[in-house]
Amino acid sequence: MPSELLKGFRLLDLTDEKGALCGKMFADLGAEVIKVEPPGGCSTRRIPPYLEDKADAEHCLYSIAYHSGKKSVTANLANADGRALVADLATQSDFLVESHPLGYLDSIGLGYDALTKKNPRLIYASITPFGDTGPGKDYNWADIITWAAGGVMYLMGEEGKPPLQMSLPQAGLHAGGEASVAMMLAHYPRQIDGLGQRIVVNMQACIVWTLMNEQAMPFLHGSHLSRTGIFVGSADARRKMVYECKDGHISILIAGGVTFGNSTKALIEWMHENGFGSEWMRTKDWISWVPGVFMKMTEQDYKEIEDLEATIQRFLLTMTKHEIYAQGLKRRIFLAPVATAADIAADEQLKARDFWMSVPHDTIGRTLTFPGPFAKMSATPIGSTTRAPRVGEHSDEIYRGLLGLASERIAKLRAAGSI
Repeated sequence: MPSELLKGFRLLDLTDEKGALCGKMFADLGAEVIKVEPPGGCSTRRIPPYLEDKADAEHCLYSIAYHSGKKSVTANLANADGRALVADLATQSDFLVESHPLGYLDSIGLGYDALTKKNPRLIYASITPFGDTGPGKDYNWADIITWAAGGVMYLMGEEGKPPLQMSLPQAGLHAGGEASVAMMLAHYPRQIDGLGQRIVVNMQACIVWTLMNEQAMPFLHGSHLSRTGIFVGSADARRKMVYECKDGHISILIAGGVTFGNSTKALIEWMHENGFGSEWMRTKDWISWVPGVFMKMTEQDYKEIEDLEATIQRFLLTMTKHEIYAQGLKRRIFLAPVATAADIAADEQLKARDFWMSVPHDTIGRTLTFPGPFAKMSATPIGSTTRAPRVGEHSDEIYRGLLGLASERIAKLRAAGSI
């Protein structure tokens, strides 16, 4: 059953990949989300990879994922009748989110000022690469550009080598998520005074907010984070964070102090039981050893850590991720397997939480497994989703049922290329 959290509310989705997640989140919460696309389909229908390597809109995995739960109508914004249809839809909507180039919708009569004259309750969110003011407001975008401009890319990669981009596009997802939160925040005052408002989401700023750990470094430690690859910590106390094992990788933090010392001791004891390690590892006071916080690492510290990390690596190569994780839980060691997509799909905890859900896709003749709700709610649970719509699948339903257009009128609009 669909969620009833936002039942009765309608969101008009005029975004591309810069905001597709926003409409998806509203759909998950029970709102009616109308995806407005050009007659040939949104650009998000052409983002690879494709299911079964069939390069068409119905098999586009991006579209399958981020348009699930939505309805699709087509409207040609280059056409006066197409623009008029979108304006009429906006008068019947509670929220609108768009990601067109700055000023474009204003120039065709679909900007905030024009639409709110007829619908002052409308909450109108614009997702922009760099905001709507300042010298960069008209800059073009690509995921790598906003990802880099937000500062995260500086920290990604190996020490002494160029920075790296995330393997999957991220900036638009952050922006879409922030847009959905911002609109719900704007919804609260609207419930009091009945008025909507304009929201401008800055993708660069969204990425900056992912750097909260870096922002505190100068104040707490007098230095900045830098690219460290598989290592973690400052230049004065750097440790290896990722180790190989029989079937993948394990993340372990080797440190001392009250928080991590007992974990390190437990790992060393486990290695000793299996014939790995040296006596100094067992006798060292790991609870008092806190370099990088209260003291600098000495030359001896560096030699010992190098010895310990090499020993850990040899030890972990004797076991699988599952074996290591099971012992880590039992012995209370700070470690975790580096999960692959296959690992996540088979995860026992997610299965126990009924996280996965099956969604029939009659358009491609099969049922797909989807990630489930992002939260469990007792009174108003988030319901199951429906498959992503075909391009314009709901045009007749929406234009006839919501706007009251006759079938003959819809046919003429379609023949004229307006929808």
